[in-house]
Amino acid sequence: MPNVPLLFYHMQPISIRIFLVLLTSFLWQHTQAQEFGINFNHNAEVLDLAYLKKTNTTWIRTTPRVFDYINGKLHIEGDPALQKVIDAGKAGYKVAFGYRWDFKQQKKRTPKPGSAEEKQLFDYAVRMLDQVAPYVSILKLGNEVNLETNQADEVANKSGHIPIVQFTQRLLTEAIEPYYQNHPQLKRPAVYVGSFPALFEKKHQQNPAVVALIRYAHENPAIAGLSVHLHIADTIQIDQALQFVRKLMPEKPIIVPEFSLFRLFNQHLNDLVGDTEAGKSFARTYNCNPNWKLYEWYSHVNTQGVSPTEWKAFFDSRAWYPQHYLRIYYDRYQKYGVQLATYPLFQQSCPKKMTPKSPTWFINPLFCQLSLLKQPDEQFSSNPLCYDDFIHVLADQKLK
Repeated sequence: MPNVPLLFYHMQPISIRIFLVLLTSFLWQHTQAQEFGINFNHNAEVLDLAYLKKTNTTWIRTTPRVFDYINGKLHIEGDPALQKVIDAGKAGYKVAFGYRWDFKQQKKRTPKPGSAEEKQLFDYAVRMLDQVAPYVSILKLGNEVNLETNQADEVANKSGHIPIVQFTQRLLTEAIEPYYQNHPQLKRPAVYVGSFPALFEKKHQQNPAVVALIRYAHENPAIAGLSVHLHIADTIQIDQALQFVRKLMPEKPIIVPEFSLFRLFNQHLNDLVGDTEAGKSFARTYNCNPNWKLYEWYSHVNTQGVSPTEWKAFFDSRAWYPQHYLRIYYDRYQKYGVQLATYPLFQQSCPKKMTPKSPTWFINPLFCQLSLLKQPDEQFSSNPLCYDDFIHVLADQKLK
């Protein structure tokens, strides 16, 4: 994205500001192809270049928890996760890097502007850039802001400011912009606001902080676009979320660092394996108890392992399961101008003792190293629900 200094932008008449916004959008729409990449969430230490190479992607994404470093759980200098990001960058991969500010989990309010607490957070953000900045192509100012911020900081205070919005703006102007001004040898990355999950829900669409940050992304030429997460229960929710974004930010690029059918899988944990004829047939074929609930079958899978063939047959027996869902996502991404979407490589959460309330993230990744039996050559098995479609999408992207 063209680097338009904020001061220059705000000094211009409104007609020139509009021109700058339109020019920025035009340049991005015509220089950025839609791409798929690999997401490592907050655990880049699991990055494996050998398996990353199998995906034929050129992008990786990670969002470290800043408070893990502040609280001494991790150390920025010499951190294995940050080193993996550096290794990937040196290997030629483009990096989408972001900050996760766990204010709600840490039971902390968003720091006041100019406070010692704010300075500490900004200092840690800069120290992380000292490690990875040469390899960062996209920089995200936050992660799941509407879930990780205290409600009181998502509405206007007595001064008329929304604290998390003000924090995000100051992170850019007081930390990120000065950093790149002080390091002219580095190329400034495209800066994104977000990430916002569940924008198909009215409560998030009506969240003052969400609306204000999307408008901030739309109006400010220093912001390349918006980051959105799409963990859904129904593919129609892709449209509902992205239509909402496009009403507030019609032109600028969208990126989707996280997406899955997580909510859909969770909805069916209490279903019976043999609740349909297809389910009973599956149970007979694979000597499985038809009266098991799905979470019990998942417990079996995550402790004993199953073949990719059995894994696929199980989901084929579910009437609610959308076949080729990655292609559905890809179709919607093209429709709404999503420039980059990243998907998990490995299982990072895989409960051996599943309950009706256990998370089902382990179903999503391209390689299921914990749930699927290894291949004869001892390589991890690829996930038949998504791997071939992921490769298909990448091939289609290269043709465009």
